[in-house]
Amino acid sequence: MENKKYKVIIVGIGLAALSAAVRMIELGIKDIGIYMKSYGGTPYIAAINFVLPDNPYGDTNKQYFDDMINAGYQIGNINLVNEMAENTMNGYNLLKRWDIEFAKNEDGTTKLRHLSGHIYPRSLCSTKDLIGVEIGKKLINKLKENKVDIYEGYECVKVLSDSKKIYGITVKNSEGNLENLYSNIVVAAWGGIGNLVGVSTYPHDIKGNTLAIAKDAGAKLIDVEFIEYEPMVILSPQGALGEPCPTAMLGEGGYLINSKNERFILKVRPQGEAGASKTLLNKQIWNEVNAGNGSKNSGVWIDLRHIDRNILKSYPWLFKRLMDNGIDPNRDIIEIGPMAHSFSGGIEVDENYESSIEGFFAIGEACGGIHGACRCAGNAASQAVISGLLCAQAIAKKYKDLQQTIKIFPMEYKSDKNIYEKYMPQIKEIAVKALGIYRKGEILEDAKKHIENILKNTDIQKDTETLQKIESIYYIVKAALNRKETRGTHIRLDYPEESKDYKKEFTI
Repeated sequence: MENKKYKVIIVGIGLAALSAAVRMIELGIKDIGIYMKSYGGTPYIAAINFVLPDNPYGDTNKQYFDDMINAGYQIGNINLVNEMAENTMNGYNLLKRWDIEFAKNEDGTTKLRHLSGHIYPRSLCSTKDLIGVEIGKKLINKLKENKVDIYEGYECVKVLSDSKKIYGITVKNSEGNLENLYSNIVVAAWGGIGNLVGVSTYPHDIKGNTLAIAKDAGAKLIDVEFIEYEPMVILSPQGALGEPCPTAMLGEGGYLINSKNERFILKVRPQGEAGASKTLLNKQIWNEVNAGNGSKNSGVWIDLRHIDRNILKSYPWLFKRLMDNGIDPNRDIIEIGPMAHSFSGGIEVDENYESSIEGFFAIGEACGGIHGACRCAGNAASQAVISGLLCAQAIAKKYKDLQQTIKIFPMEYKSDKNIYEKYMPQIKEIAVKALGIYRKGEILEDAKKHIENILKNTDIQKDTETLQKIESIYYIVKAALNRKETRGTHIRLDYPEESKDYKKEFTI
């Protein structure tokens, strides 16, 4: 079989991958192969942050930078965060050039929502559907019009490298057949860890084994101890369970109450809930639950009853989900609470979003170092667009005259369902216990040793997916154990005090 070669291979088709691909087209790169198994979190994106020049609140790139650094508890990569803030209009203009429209106010100005972690309203949206759905549909159609090859149902199972240079990837299609694809430029846009370490709001189409794939290729990982928690996920009724209630609702005037009908956030933040960081919201909700002031499902409530109905309807996916399940937000308070949501860590990259392996790039949720210990709400989408744009520009500049170097690799992948069924349930149980809301060094150490012992079993090698998932969990546990402090959403019971000057980033 003839080796299939591309100028660029992109793994994934979420917002980061789409942004990178359309920017490459603008820059004259046409030989792109996109291989994707799923759409990840993109169809669920409700908001995206950009600093617009006509922002009526006086927003600036500097303020956006400060908000990101502060939300990340001072450990985000300064250069990456600054680059993201400085390119906010470039990201916005990229989407506008490809016909993405955002909601407008009646006077024609761009509608801006106020999300958690932001001093000012700066979040763009759609009031007809989730903005991620519109962006995904439009950009995929645009890529097809530009003759970009998009292969659906293909999972990346290995990155081909010699730890210094990239040569391509191995993919597995829906029938289980393997194929090697060759390129000296590979862009990982494969998302985060999904539901790898327990129940989360993340779609179930992301396996979470990619940390091990990247590490096996020779890439470094950073900040993988930081699992993101969404503070306001609906806990009841059952039909609405798991639906995130946007923190923009706090910017619309909603507020949180405990079982005593107290606005408990006011005790620690007198200015109210709007703009409060996710970490603060999470911690205060957990405090209320631990004090016995929570709901029956270990949450609290959000009160939206006083908000204009037309405003509530401008969040149509949420409004419909509530109404379909017997909850009228103008009549009923809504039970909500924190739930694992996404991932702030990933592959360590430089300002071009290139890893330590030449030609191996990582964008969107696949890369780490930007969000630090916690991210501003809506920033996953912004970072996806901007990282995709900057990565594409770096590829066009640095590799414009790149001569393809082919190095043939064997196709290595093993499958044994019995191995998966034997080991994954116990590994997931270990992960859930060790990597929950509260963490303790003793439990993390036990988890680390237990996983190390399991990895010594030679039969693990009989199933590649099992091995990759166990290794990915191991890297998270190891990083969580190494961070001997409470920092953002990493809450260590044995190190409860948050260091004021501890800014170390851990790579593994």
